Amino acid sequence: MSNLPPSSRVIQRTVQLERYRAIAMGIFESYGTFLLIILVRHFHGTSLDKSIVASAGTSGLLLSPVLLFLSRNLGFSAPKTLSRLLAISSCAFLVAATMSEPTFFVALVTIGILLPSTASPLLTSIFNNNYPPHKRGRLYAQNQAIRILTSIIFGGIAGWFITGAVELYYVLILIFAAALACSSYLVSQIPGDNQSTPPSPLLSCFTYLASDSLLRNTTISWMLLGFGNLMMLPLRVEYLANPKYGLNLSELEIAAFVSVLPNIARLGGTYVWGRLFDSMNFFTLRMVLNLSFLTGIVSFFMSSSPWGLALSAVIFGFSTSGGDVAWTLWVTKFAPADRVPDYMAVHTFFTGIRGLLAPITAFTLLGVMSIQALSLLSACLILMATILLFSIREGAKNRTHQ
Repeated sequence: MSNLPPSSRVIQRTVQLERYRAIAMGIFESYGTFLLIILVRHFHGTSLDKSIVASAGTSGLLLSPVLLFLSRNLGFSAPKTLSRLLAISSCAFLVAATMSEPTFFVALVTIGILLPSTASPLLTSIFNNNYPPHKRGRLYAQNQAIRILTSIIFGGIAGWFITGAVELYYVLILIFAAALACSSYLVSQIPGDNQSTPPSPLLSCFTYLASDSLLRNTTISWMLLGFGNLMMLPLRVEYLANPKYGLNLSELEIAAFVSVLPNIARLGGTYVWGRLFDSMNFFTLRMVLNLSFLTGIVSFFMSSSPWGLALSAVIFGFSTSGGDVAWTLWVTKFAPADRVPDYMAVHTFFTGIRGLLAPITAFTLLGVMSIQALSLLSACLILMATILLFSIREGAKNRTHQ
């Protein structure tokens, strides 16, 4: 990988292609709700079917180091590897649209979800090579805003379309296939450094955890934050819907507090956090984000009034928009250019670990402690993550580069 800054032509072309691709991926990323509706109301899927599909994206994160190994040892560049992954995913959804048997449908859509989620190290590598360092956060945030807005709009249209007509589910599956195919083509056109990196041993990226204390300590901090955050994420619906907590809200009210308000705040916050990512020390930014997440989580589970829940939902959504930017781009702040995909592969792997374990832990602990106490435990984990970031910030200054 080259350490030279990208040319203006490379920057402009990448920005243009990524904006178009954001529309396609915004359509695809609304799959979660609709696949579960299809499984429940058309295929009458089992709990195992639903859990496999629901965890496919997280499971894909665990495979990102393997994908990096295969990409390098097959001699593929990041854009070429990502393009082929998206093409295979598109084919999986295309075939799934013809399936009438739930087992094959679940297998195919799982493949279609899992493969793109392995590609975060490749995407971060592309952004590192093709975006100027001082605008990387803003450019990514602009694309993310397009994705969120597209997902909201398409989700509304698709929800209207499938209401009372779930037997037409295959139309949505074909649209997801087309979105993936479009994304595959667009990423294949991305210019810049398309040279593949030298072959490396399987899982060699994890050796940097031993040799780089900054990566190791930051990964520990991410684990504490992510565990605390992801424990409480599935409990939002539980808190609002279960009568034992005294709220027992309607489906519309639950959707407003869990989805609509957070997504509006997330959309509004992306540009703000993108600019801050470019201008602030990353570890200072991450500490601010941590405290914002902590506030949003504790206030939500301590609230019972509509105004309190609404404000907490907005804080959480605003925090999530910053988390999107920081999660994707943080390694570009201090990783050597040739190690960006390796560091990101380590990061995504541990994200997958906590993504699988945190919800299980939360529902297990909910059997022995109140949901409010669990939110305070979550806050303690996030606070520990923040303290750790504070302790390593000074040492990171010499490594952080713009």
